Amino acid sequence: MYTALYRKWRPKSFSDVIGQNHITDTLKNEIKTGRLSHAYLFIGSRGTGKTTCARILAKAVNCPNVHDGEPCNECEICKGIDSGSILDITEIDAASNNGVDNIRDLREEAAFTPVKTKYRVYIIDEVHMLSQGAFNALLKTLEEPPEHVKFILATTEAHKMPATILSRCQRFDFKRIGSEDMSERLLDIAEKEGISLTTEAALLISRLSDGAMRDALSITDQCIARSKDIDTALVSEVCGIAGKEYLAQTASAIYNKDTAELLAIVNRLYSEACDMERYCSELINYFRNIMVARAVKNPERLIVCSAEDLEEIVRLSQIFTLPATISAITALQQTYAEIKAGVQGRTAMEMALIKLASPDMDTLEESVLKRIAELENSIKNGVVTKKEIIVEKAPQAEEKPVVTQAPKQLQQEPEVHPEPAFEPQEVPEPEQSFESVSEPETEEPAQPVSQPEVTEEDTTDEVKDIREWPEILQEIFAKNRLVWTILNGTTAKAIGATIVVKGTHPAISDVLSVAVNAEDAVECANAVTGGGFAKIISEKDADEVLSNIKFSKDPLSELVEKAAENGIKIDFK
Repeated sequence: MYTALYRKWRPKSFSDVIGQNHITDTLKNEIKTGRLSHAYLFIGSRGTGKTTCARILAKAVNCPNVHDGEPCNECEICKGIDSGSILDITEIDAASNNGVDNIRDLREEAAFTPVKTKYRVYIIDEVHMLSQGAFNALLKTLEEPPEHVKFILATTEAHKMPATILSRCQRFDFKRIGSEDMSERLLDIAEKEGISLTTEAALLISRLSDGAMRDALSITDQCIARSKDIDTALVSEVCGIAGKEYLAQTASAIYNKDTAELLAIVNRLYSEACDMERYCSELINYFRNIMVARAVKNPERLIVCSAEDLEEIVRLSQIFTLPATISAITALQQTYAEIKAGVQGRTAMEMALIKLASPDMDTLEESVLKRIAELENSIKNGVVTKKEIIVEKAPQAEEKPVVTQAPKQLQQEPEVHPEPAFEPQEVPEPEQSFESVSEPETEEPAQPVSQPEVTEEDTTDEVKDIREWPEILQEIFAKNRLVWTILNGTTAKAIGATIVVKGTHPAISDVLSVAVNAEDAVECANAVTGGGFAKIISEKDADEVLSNIKFSKDPLSELVEKAAENGIKIDFK
């Protein structure tokens, strides 16, 4: 009779358990020194070795020939425990035996001394599924158990365990088994089974099993049923996943915004019966690898793949920005959740990929950050900005033109042109912006330029850029995430003690009209700049502030006035 690999190759001693040395070493030392606890709690995800270690521990505490903390696996007791013929070792599935009556029966049975072994051991798997009444019934026995009884509890969800139970057990947390350790174990088992398993296929199986050795052996079993020569193509076909070439093609098509290619890829995979949920999961992991390669200098330490695949991932990380990668992961994770919830997988994937290839269709915060990053990159490569000077003509010909610089907070957003980088040019002298105005021919001295009356008591509110605005936004990010979301990507000017925010988001005025939000933003601004701001408003709410500004005399107008006083005639051209 054929035995599944995960049962046939289940570890029988602590030294056979991989990836859990921090637990097996501790248990062996306890057995060697005799400092055994009456109750153990094993916590970890599926397939990490909780039940296996519980069975090995049950053998070790009862084996008469224990050596260095390990059971001999040769004596009658060890063989009886492995075969299940010794009834002193009881394994209970709490998922189906979770009532009060089941625990009461256990308590009554625990009162009797073991028949063949030194200790009566109870292994309760998925213990978190016991009812509240069952936990209460177990509590007293766990607190003061008979000397001949040991409890080993195993669970995948420790947060569902009552604190009273947790405090009475010695807790061990099982880690996910690393891909390298798991692939080595798979290669060793394949060699002993006479199976040809490539290193790349073993790594792929390890990654698909998500740290669970039992799942890895189950996938290997499926592959063996198809062929004894196992490579990545066979693993991908058996598991219904997209091969690495499809993942790289998908990422490249997203970057090139080639929606036709993306739809063609999905169509090919769908025709080949590829599971869209698994395809989405693989694509999430692929973009995760791109993110890691973009963020760290030595990605090979954090990415499990072949050297050839790593080279391709590094290449893609050089063209994808970090915000773009995070945006892709976020969108794909949402799609993955939707597919698991029951939506049509093919349509969901097509929609997600089209969104990723058309950023303007995506309103996610990460997508906005991605577009900002792309804009910043284009600015670094060279940008032409236009600054406009508004020239106001006097209503009558005999009056001199009045030249005023447009308030900075009301100027148009700089236009971005994808031109080559150039050296900044000198701003033209103001007189170059004058238009030719004919003067009446008269012998009288030229009249000074008309402008608002300003007394010496008047104060001047300067309009200036807030250069620390990016640092202020970082402070706002930590203090009020809502305000940061709306103000991110904006610019700001200072008009006296008022901050005027300019941006394209339609909710800027609304969010700043809330007192709490405005106070948080002003507090952050003062923390960065050292104080001085009392108010923050949006540009469209700035009309009242601008109307109260008293501008000082224009220096050019003063020069014209002095020239007229000295009989110097100026021709405006």
